[in-house]
Amino acid sequence: MIAKITKGRKAGGALRYDFGPGRREEHENPRIVAGSVPGTPQQVARIIDRHTRQRADVSRPIWRCSLSLPDEDGVLTDEKWAQIAEQYVGRMWGADVPWVAVRHGDDHIHLTVSRVRWNGQLASDSHDYARSRPIVRALEREHGLVNAEERSNRVAPQVSGPERAAAQRRGAARPEREQLRDLVRAARDSAAGGGRVAFEAALTEAGVDFRANVARGGRMSGYSFSLPGWVDGAGAPVWSTASKVSRDLSWGQLRSVLGSPDPRTAWATPARVVEAAVDAPAPVAVAGPAPALSVEQAATADRIAQDSRARAARAVSTSAARSRSTTRRTSPPRTPSPAAQPYRPPEPPQPRQGRSR
Repeated sequence: MIAKITKGRKAGGALRYDFGPGRREEHENPRIVAGSVPGTPQQVARIIDRHTRQRADVSRPIWRCSLSLPDEDGVLTDEKWAQIAEQYVGRMWGADVPWVAVRHGDDHIHLTVSRVRWNGQLASDSHDYARSRPIVRALEREHGLVNAEERSNRVAPQVSGPERAAAQRRGAARPEREQLRDLVRAARDSAAGGGRVAFEAALTEAGVDFRANVARGGRMSGYSFSLPGWVDGAGAPVWSTASKVSRDLSWGQLRSVLGSPDPRTAWATPARVVEAAVDAPAPVAVAGPAPALSVEQAATADRIAQDSRARAARAVSTSAARSRSTTRRTSPPRTPSPAAQPYRPPEPPQPRQGRSR
């Protein structure tokens, strides 16, 4: 199922399109299949627009979404579409928004929702695309519909031709990544809410080899999977990261499905940290106060301390003197300014002596 979201100003224009002929005369038997506003299409549009006008500060209060299905899902009944529409709107916006669902074709419906709730508060449309995606995926699973993202190659990375050929040479019925996709998802669904322990137990039961990718700091970053007999040309096992099996198996999404953290914590602590803590020598305890000095020892220690302070003072004084001598600048000889010199009139020009003939 694919959700296409748009936004507008008035419900009247949206419903006129839904109940009109369409851009290419493709609308057939348009009808309301679900909603929270009773009445004819014209009455529903007037009620929604009259209600949204109380929030004149909102430029686009009407939220529109079309939910469409691929041909593999067949033609659903109006009752099934009504159920899907109610679940989708309820999970996106809650039960207190004016909305209506219109069907005018076999494979899709149009939802018209007012973001102004019945109590006058505004429903935020922030991150509506991101919020819609998991809701659509959940509805597909609940109603047995095709995963549209996988069908359009947006979630599950597709298997290349050479990979398929290599799987056939190994005698595999299907490429290993396709097998892993089904097996790991089944393990994830069966372990939902059980944490990593339940998930890894389900993987083991399904015959999936796995390894957790833990960073040096102990942070879990995801899984890599393999299957028995999946080897490369050199006979080494082939491992595929979870994101290359399917993007919905990344650790960020797996963690939200698996739920509560595991009671074990050893995986979160690097082994070398544990070993270092075990092998570290015990701290040396201080065995009581230092013994008291005799009179002669005390006098000697005091004399040594005085000599040390005197040497330090002389060193500081010498350093300061050297610093002043190196930073002192020699001033150039001062010349009297022109104003302080006595005035001398300029010398008269001397006549030039001609050559004697």
